[in-house]
Amino acid sequence: MEIILKDRVSPTLHDFPYRGERRKCYHQWIVNVTPAGREQCIHSCLYCYARDAVYSVKDPAGLIIYRNLASLIERELGKLELCPPLSISNVTDPCQEVPQLRHAVKKLVEVLCKWGVAYHLVTKGDPSFLDEVKGFPGTGNFFLALTIEGPEEVLRLLSPAAPLYEKRLQALRWASSRGLACEVRLDPVIVPIWRTFYGRDMEERMHVLFHDFADAGAKHIVSSTGRFSAATLTRLDSLLAAMPGFKGETLRSDYFFDRSRCASGYMLKPRSRSDFHLAAKNLAEGLGMTYAVCQELDAGVADSVGLEHCERFHMPFSRRTAPFSFEPIAGCTSNCHVTCKGLQTPPCGRPELALPQPYHPAMLRPGRVQQSLPGT
Repeated sequence: MEIILKDRVSPTLHDFPYRGERRKCYHQWIVNVTPAGREQCIHSCLYCYARDAVYSVKDPAGLIIYRNLASLIERELGKLELCPPLSISNVTDPCQEVPQLRHAVKKLVEVLCKWGVAYHLVTKGDPSFLDEVKGFPGTGNFFLALTIEGPEEVLRLLSPAAPLYEKRLQALRWASSRGLACEVRLDPVIVPIWRTFYGRDMEERMHVLFHDFADAGAKHIVSSTGRFSAATLTRLDSLLAAMPGFKGETLRSDYFFDRSRCASGYMLKPRSRSDFHLAAKNLAEGLGMTYAVCQELDAGVADSVGLEHCERFHMPFSRRTAPFSFEPIAGCTSNCHVTCKGLQTPPCGRPELALPQPYHPAMLRPGRVQQSLPGT
């Protein structure tokens, strides 16, 4: 695969685009080390959310890596008074075994450590190369999110080019051995595929899986049963039809098209969804972990009680305290529309952030005129 080193020109600072009272994502700064697209991740997972997205890069010329990302982020940090927690990376894996990509990630993490802001990594790969970053993980809050879509058989089917099951558990052990907060993203759980593999033993197999997560050091599981495009659903149906033990069912008998919540797509039927998550929550809590559902159920249905947000770990906004440093804001959860709803004087001093919609970057810069919430 050809590696294309490219400067990113546009600013990176943006939040998840989800709106409405049912939004479950806390405010984040989404940082992607490559564009989205089929050619931008060597894992080539069959269900990949990014490869069918409208913003996906369709150019097959090679893997594009933003070589100037660290300096670009540093310039953007220099303009902020408030810094949301950063999420690296939401469209492709930041820990792919590509030397140029890992170099770019190390340079980026060096900047975040220097400035003392909160951040986390989402990966299926081996993040231990970050041991080479001086001062890692820095003084800001940090956690590792390790994506594991299921047991070994499921990984071989859905993400055969990604690291194997045991390698992913090793990444959890690496994090926990260094005292780093870590969670498992059990995402997506494609229930018909699990049913075909495990039949009535599905819950027992999940118990073994969760036991492995807990033993490896995970403190939290966040899960979803998927939201798929029509093209992805067709790919997955073909995969299901080729499986030993296939009994003629298709994903289309379990998944229906839905436009609610964060985006449109095919989702598991509501009753099946809640049944799965409630069973998974009980298993996780029985092993000393917490559990939450990513977007597809309200927090009160199957999330562990007392979580600040679905990712569990405390990830506050940071405030600039010196030209090149930030410190966490006491009392902030970054889940503004929940924690600070209706407050005239939230911990950050910006009540306009306490709305269930993405922030505008101007809200985070010095000299922002504070506004009151509607109706206050």
